[in-house]
Amino acid sequence: MYNELNKLHVPLLLVLLIACTPTKKGWDAADDGDAKTQMKTALRFDEAGKYEEAAEWYRKAAEQGLSMAQNNLGVMYKDGQGVAQDYEEAVRWFMLAARQGNVLAQSNLGWMYQSGRGVEQNYDSARYWYQEAALQGHAAAQNNLGRMYRDGLGMKADTDSARFWFEKAALQKLPQAQRNLERLSVDSI
Repeated sequence: MYNELNKLHVPLLLVLLIACTPTKKGWDAADDGDAKTQMKTALRFDEAGKYEEAAEWYRKAAEQGLSMAQNNLGVMYKDGQGVAQDYEEAVRWFMLAARQGNVLAQSNLGWMYQSGRGVEQNYDSARYWYQEAALQGHAAAQNNLGRMYRDGLGMKADTDSARFWFEKAALQKLPQAQRNLERLSVDSI
């Protein structure tokens, strides 16, 4: 029985390997400058843990204005994954993507401004970018915006606004937002 199952696994594994390997046509499209194909190639390398190759392909797609590639390249610079860590370069790529409405980049940019990484710490800018992402339904940005209101970062503390944003994020099952909402309720007792 075991040998029969093994015989089934080998052909299945070969089919999966062939299906997941970029075709010559796919590589040609990426090499010829197709941004979406470059992005897909970058994601494959990223998922395989080949971060230097991923960064190279993200950069190719990002330079053509693909906002998701710009955001992902920014994350690589922020984390020092596949490239030397460079917060200023991360901010540059996040900004390009955020200005195109990329919700992930907007949230990432909010964090960079809040923490002062790659830019001078600026709570007004952090709040602006978190709010841009929060209004599009990004749960982490909603939670971070709620924290800014709760803690009075760059403004007077506003419990009602904090609760509003924590509730929006908690409805999306974000554990941190659920804890923040509970903590806010306990503090108001």
